[in-house]
Amino acid sequence: MALMLKRPPRYDATLYLLKTSNDWITNTFIVMKRVIILVLALIPIFSNCKKENATDLNLQIREIAWNSLSEQAKSTVIVDWKLAVVCESTYDQKSVYAVSFNTSDEALLGPIIVYIENTSLVVLGQGLRM
Repeated sequence: MALMLKRPPRYDATLYLLKTSNDWITNTFIVMKRVIILVLALIPIFSNCKKENATDLNLQIREIAWNSLSEQAKSTVIVDWKLAVVCESTYDQKSVYAVSFNTSDEALLGPIIVYIENTSLVVLGQGLRM
């Protein structure tokens, strides 16, 4: 009489779980790959959704602010004036554009900030540098 040894039932269940978990992982990777490809395909489309008028206006605002600076202030600016940061702010309770120029004295005095009125694009003044 030969004894036939059977595998314990939980061993079969473990193999089944491993097989199904591998299938799940494989399916997850396939779905993730498709999502990544979709996102990469959509990035160029959405990154070009800028308002051309807004960028032209920002360039005009930067130029007005740059022309209002003295030659000494211009010499301390370390970044091209066309890359200055333009944001909306308030100055003397008016809605204005604030243009920030990074300078070599920024660690000591801070950036040069020029305030320009929103509607007429007139320079109202500069921020205090301390």
